[in-house]
Amino acid sequence: MTRSGDLTRACFEGLQGREIDVVVLFTLTIFLSALLLFVVQPMAGKMLLPFLGGTPGVWNTCMMFFQAVLLGGYLWAHGLQRLRPRRQLVLHGGLLLAALLALPLSMTRMDLSSPLLSSYPNLWLLAALGLGVGLPFLALSTTSPLIQAWFARLDHRRSRDPYFLYAASNAGSLLALVGFPLLVEPIFGVRAQASLWSGAFALLVALLVGCGVLTLRGGAQTRDVEVGAPDGEDGQVAPTRASVPGPDARSRGRWVLYAFVPSSLMLGVTSYISTDVAAFPLLWVIPLALYTGSFILVFSSLRLSLALMGRVMSLVGVALLVAWIMGATHPAWLLLPLHIVFFGLAALVIHGRLARARPAASHLTSFYLHMSIGGLLGGIFNSLLAPMIFDRIWEYPLVMILACALRPQSEAERADPDRRWKRAAPVAATLLMLATMGALRIFDITITQISAVLLFGIPAAIAYSQVERPRRLALGLLGVLAASTFFPGIAGNVIFKERTFFGTVQIAESAAHYRMVHGGTVHGQVLKEDPGCTPLAYYHRQGPMGGLFELYHSSELPRRVGVIGLGLGSHACYARSEDEMTFYELDPTVIEVAKRYGPLKRSPAGALDFVVGDARIQLQQSDAEPYGLLIVDAFSSDAIPVHLLTVEAFALYVSRMERGGLLAVHISNRYFDLLPVLRRQAREQGIHLRVLDDAPGAEIDVNAARQPSTWVVLTEDRLAIEELERLDPRWARSEGREVLWTDDHANVLNAWRR
Repeated sequence: MTRSGDLTRACFEGLQGREIDVVVLFTLTIFLSALLLFVVQPMAGKMLLPFLGGTPGVWNTCMMFFQAVLLGGYLWAHGLQRLRPRRQLVLHGGLLLAALLALPLSMTRMDLSSPLLSSYPNLWLLAALGLGVGLPFLALSTTSPLIQAWFARLDHRRSRDPYFLYAASNAGSLLALVGFPLLVEPIFGVRAQASLWSGAFALLVALLVGCGVLTLRGGAQTRDVEVGAPDGEDGQVAPTRASVPGPDARSRGRWVLYAFVPSSLMLGVTSYISTDVAAFPLLWVIPLALYTGSFILVFSSLRLSLALMGRVMSLVGVALLVAWIMGATHPAWLLLPLHIVFFGLAALVIHGRLARARPAASHLTSFYLHMSIGGLLGGIFNSLLAPMIFDRIWEYPLVMILACALRPQSEAERADPDRRWKRAAPVAATLLMLATMGALRIFDITITQISAVLLFGIPAAIAYSQVERPRRLALGLLGVLAASTFFPGIAGNVIFKERTFFGTVQIAESAAHYRMVHGGTVHGQVLKEDPGCTPLAYYHRQGPMGGLFELYHSSELPRRVGVIGLGLGSHACYARSEDEMTFYELDPTVIEVAKRYGPLKRSPAGALDFVVGDARIQLQQSDAEPYGLLIVDAFSSDAIPVHLLTVEAFALYVSRMERGGLLAVHISNRYFDLLPVLRRQAREQGIHLRVLDDAPGAEIDVNAARQPSTWVVLTEDRLAIEELERLDPRWARSEGREVLWTDDHANVLNAWRR
């Protein structure tokens, strides 16, 4: 033991004598910690997918959880700094040991039969995350402020300003964000990912112990130096000076505010573009990567012109505000980059102000603590408060305006004379917008997207004329936004709108129809005046659904139909009096809306039942009789629930069907080609597959609300397949590329329409 201790002491003493090795050790430690910290987040989301899917509500709640635990980690690091180094190392070593004992990461420790899962999914999700990843994530979240504080204690020439380590931390985060979807997820399954992560975490613990021992043996007094510039100035970092007093309440408030705005914006832009613009795979990675990358730039030695970037940000923000008021979702090729550019500039500008307001190294942990408070407040605002307050993603434009108000002024802008007539610009913009809204309502004017750009763009341009005065610009934009609440919309009158954990459910009314719309996706369409029960859109009688139910009704299969995904309930129009139809729907609000506006009341079905909750979990727990026909209709939205397409899911479907029953899957989708996945599932289950692509053509009557769709039918009954082909020759075999998805490994990029 003595020889071993002497050898260890000699190694650390030798390392201490080489300054470059000390920097490498601390940088590697903080880099690996951030890498693991940001890998665990998509890993946890992947593990949760079979239970709650991948909706923006799930993502925002996960982010809020991780921000809350991050705050806990920063509180721990801040509290440790009040203790002697030896006691710090002992206490932190205990936390690391507890985190090691909590491995491997798992999302199965929360009871799946808990009523929280269907009644309060956000609470169930928070509990599952706490039990599954909470302790290791807490240990990781302490590393960045703690390592920087330890480094500041060393007698090292760079310890005066340890914030360069924060840039290394965010570099690890950025690598994790890019590497996980492109490298880790395509190669490794969930169990392998968890094992590799556990091994890397053990390595991190060893590195942390090394950093702690170095701090114990080679520490010096922490220096009180000023490392930032006066907040709001767009210039160089101020010279250092000794003996800096602690930050006052105003400084701490600015840290919280500057952290809140990018955090809220990141969640807001992710939710908005994922539901209303273009929900292509892994879209959430882009805002999170920009958020993380902005920290790397602002805490580096680069000279950033925050005032110029803020001016460009404000211009883009005004354009996006007009688009948001209009409800514009197309063209996606233009709107999507604009949203991304705005957020990237906003993150750089606001985080840049945050970096320039950083305190002396002796107050480092307090700085990061207040940063994490601001980040958590952004998560709480977007994930908990906004869904209760707003029926639309209002938090996004509101915080967008706040970002414009916080951009720093340049020297030229501050020197520009403030003429009296300019002060009236916010009021003029608001009054003009109110007058426009009043004219549209009084004269019942229907406007096009082009005319809306002109009508709403003029008040916004008047507000932008005060870009030299950021707060006045924000006041004008806020008035324009408030006046826009009287705008009925371009795409029709929205008669119902409710925001839930799973998204916004809304019903738009036209002259002849009700439509259930979520972002750019129509989930159902029915006639307002329908004496019978007429299925429309994807479900019209001349399409795949018509032939499928004709086959089903001519068979001797049990008169029980299961439907995963409700929409407005158009499937019920095909039922007969002897049929029992059960709908599995994740969102209880969708059931209420379908009963109110859908054709369910006019359905001839003998019985209609509704089961709230994830279909896989409910099917697993069900002891009902098998189905003669099982319809899986949950993929028309672009945020597809992958767990409903895995080998385990299809094995469950087959086990809940009568022998020789029919399994129908609706795979219409803008961004995913799911047919290769279905081909592989058919081979795995040993059943036949036929596909019908009801593409639009001359025979499609748009006025009758027919929409093209693609359906796949799977069955082990060869005679049923032959009869289906006889009823409609468009049902065809499908051969080609196959993609295997399992609960452990499902690479969504393999099914992305490139």
